[in-house]
Amino acid sequence: MKKTMIPVEGGVNSPPASKRLKQCFISLFIITLLGVVVGYLSIYNHLEADIYINGVLSDVINLFILIFIFSFVQTSAVVKVSYLFLSSGIFLWSVGLTFDFLDEFVYQPKWIGIYVEDMFRTIGMLITGAGLFLALSDLSKAHKKLADELKTDVLTKAYNRRYFYHFMQQNQIKKHSLAIVDIDHFKAINDQYGHDVGDQVLIDFVDRCQQKLDPAILFARIGGEEFALYIPTDDVLQLRKICEQLLCLASNVMVTPNKALSVSVGSAIKRHAETFGCTMKRADQALYKAKNEGRGRYNHTP
Repeated sequence: MKKTMIPVEGGVNSPPASKRLKQCFISLFIITLLGVVVGYLSIYNHLEADIYINGVLSDVINLFILIFIFSFVQTSAVVKVSYLFLSSGIFLWSVGLTFDFLDEFVYQPKWIGIYVEDMFRTIGMLITGAGLFLALSDLSKAHKKLADELKTDVLTKAYNRRYFYHFMQQNQIKKHSLAIVDIDHFKAINDQYGHDVGDQVLIDFVDRCQQKLDPAILFARIGGEEFALYIPTDDVLQLRKICEQLLCLASNVMVTPNKALSVSVGSAIKRHAETFGCTMKRADQALYKAKNEGRGRYNHTP
């Protein structure tokens, strides 16, 4: 049971690229492109006889698109590995496009077109593609991590109230029972032993329940010391067995070396055409009856 891109493993725990690294890449990008233009024009400054404006505009637009994408990468919180691939790929691709742009109106030796222009552009496209794959993988992992965090309780890692109620809306037409569990005298545990002990009690209880309960049972923390269970059965004997198992699991959690935990449990079986709210209310009434009868026990509302 269990602003921009979010860093995830390889990804989830990896930091985004540092500001210093980005500054270095931006400086290298600007200096290199300017160096290519100035160096090229200082060596090869013979204009072509025929200059086609559509070719020049096409290359300029492509180059500006790459520069814009490069700028976007620099302002995004992508993780370091993805950032290095994307920035390096776009950098090499832009160098190749710069040579291609200059070729439109200035003489270019054949070896530059074959070994420099095409090589930089092709390698740059491949590295950029790899960077996009890594970035999308990171984003997918981040989305999964965020989805898991939205449906689980931060402290205990049980499902939270939001997810439990959403799950019940999707499954309330099925035959099932609901059980509500309340830790007995939890406030006294916090007051007497401290909140750190109280938190550990919650963690230990949830951990035992998640290990021992049937995986088909949805176990959720719906309040401070209150838990709810969706049990896919309408058999009263099976329901009793599961609820008594909860009492046993709680008794195996030690608040102190000499004091075991106890819980009160109430349950109700969903009636035909009954809403989730009504079933939940009857389970809650059974819980309060168990508490009023002395706690540490189970009560069922027929």
